[in-house]
Amino acid sequence: MTFSKPAKILLYLTATLAGLFLFWLYFKLDPGGQSFFPKCPFHSLTGMHCPGCGSQRALHDFLHGNIIEGFKHNLLIGLGFLVLFYKLFLTIRSKYYPEKNSSLLYNPKTPWVILVIIISFWILRNIPYQPFTFLAP
Repeated sequence: MTFSKPAKILLYLTATLAGLFLFWLYFKLDPGGQSFFPKCPFHSLTGMHCPGCGSQRALHDFLHGNIIEGFKHNLLIGLGFLVLFYKLFLTIRSKYYPEKNSSLLYNPKTPWVILVIIISFWILRNIPYQPFTFLAP
């Protein structure tokens, strides 16, 4: 599906405004103290923590500069930020060095490594013994 230039601009503008609104919302309101933020369905059904549990509170803490507290809510969110910053780096680098287009993200093994990390984190954060309780939100 191809979009016209005005449609692309409108799409990017809408996505940017929606993203900024969400960041503002997570900055202004603490998800731990508000009932309208979505709750984790996996945690609600099983009482166990999924890999994403604590991400909303982590984002709130990161936006307030509480990096350590954010990682206490969800340590795996650091991997997400690492991937996003790496992708941003590649995008900026490709503008100045178009001939360098190699990326770890496009290696066939990368999704499998990330999947193993996520599943391992999911299992380990639900073990109710030290030191694994450190991973729970």
